[in-house]
Amino acid sequence: MSTLNLFLEIFLLGLVAGAIPGPVLTAVFTEVLRSGYVKSLRVVFKALGAEISTASLVLIVVFNLNIPPFYFYILSIAGAVYLIWLGYKIWKITEVGSGQGEVFSFTKMLLLTVLNGGFWIFWLTICVPRAFLLQESISGGKYLFLLFFELGWIISTASSAFIFSRFRPWLLKKNLVSGVFKTFAILLVFFALKSAVQAVMALLK
Repeated sequence: MSTLNLFLEIFLLGLVAGAIPGPVLTAVFTEVLRSGYVKSLRVVFKALGAEISTASLVLIVVFNLNIPPFYFYILSIAGAVYLIWLGYKIWKITEVGSGQGEVFSFTKMLLLTVLNGGFWIFWLTICVPRAFLLQESISGGKYLFLLFFELGWIISTASSAFIFSRFRPWLLKKNLVSGVFKTFAILLVFFALKSAVQAVMALLK
């Protein structure tokens, strides 16, 4: 595979990853509904910072150590508990701007990423092999991988948030807001249970 094609594949991989429904996208959509698209970009960039920090850790760890997958499944179970807690906080939101303060701080987004076992498995099985390929072709290739992947990721995530924001005026109609927040809360709990079940099944193999 040529280096140019590899860069394109990495960028497209980031685009796809940013559009996959999951805890981060649910958090972004929640903030769109609470504060509008422009303010929701704060959560997008916090998520980006958390993603880059954790992905950098993945690259450093994998390129230097051989970590058994067992530990990432344990992270998934811890992450499931954290997701349920976040879901509870979102469930209590009844209207736009209701007293929840900053639901998605950088620390919370970082924990959301670090405790997501699926994130680690995705990076270990899909991203790291491509980072190795690029590293063999170009000096510092693993960092270029991170750059192109995250560029695709933020474009995809911000675009998804913008599309969702177009529905905000309709969703803000009476009796819809509380229901939408509760739907987001249920989604986070669903992601938590799915992650925990997959982790337990993998550990029992």
